[in-house]
Amino acid sequence: MKKIHTILFSLVMVSACQKTANSTTNTVDTSPAANTPVIANQLKFNGMGFVHNGVYPKLYTCDSLGISPGLQWSNAPSSTTNYAITMYTIPPTGEKHVYFVLYNIPAASMSIPDNAKSIGVFGINTVDGKTTYTPPCSQGPGAKVYVLTIYALNAAPTISVPGTQVTMAILLAGMKNKIVDSAVMSVTYTRP
Repeated sequence: MKKIHTILFSLVMVSACQKTANSTTNTVDTSPAANTPVIANQLKFNGMGFVHNGVYPKLYTCDSLGISPGLQWSNAPSSTTNYAITMYTIPPTGEKHVYFVLYNIPAASMSIPDNAKSIGVFGINTVDGKTTYTPPCSQGPGAKVYVLTIYALNAAPTISVPGTQVTMAILLAGMKNKIVDSAVMSVTYTRP
C-alpha cells in the first residue's frame, strides 16, 4: 500500500511540474507585449493654420489650389531617426481614400512647408494613383473628416516594392515595430 501511495504521489508531483512548466512557457510565448514597441505619446502635431478637430483650409482642397498642406511637429523621442505622414478619409462607401503618403522624412525636420516636393519620399495616393499629394474633393453634402497621422520611427521603413508602388498599407507594414511615437490630427472640410 505504501508503494502505491509513493507512486501516486510521484505522478501528482510530475503532473504539477508539467503544468507549471507549460503555464510558464505559454505566458512567455503568448505575451502580446513581447514584440510591441513602447509608444512615448509625447509627439505634438498640427498644420500651418489648422489644428486637431479644426477646419481643413480650402487652399489644400480641389476647391482652391489643391497644394499639399504645411505641417509641423515637436517633442519627438530622442530615438527618432525619421518620420512618415499619412492622410486619408473613409467616405460613406467605406472604401478608404488616401490623399497623402510621405516617408523617409529626416529626423532633423520639424516641419514641411506648403506644397513640399523635396522633403521625404512620396508613396501613392488612392485617388489618382500617383506618387504625390492629391487634394480632397469629397462629394456630397456636409462636413467630411480627414485624418492626418505623423509617425516617429527609430529606423527607416522596410519597403520591398518600388517607390512608385508604396501604398499606405505597404508603408504601415514596413513601419511595424519601428514606431516610437505618433500623433493624429482629425480635421473637417465642407465643400461650398
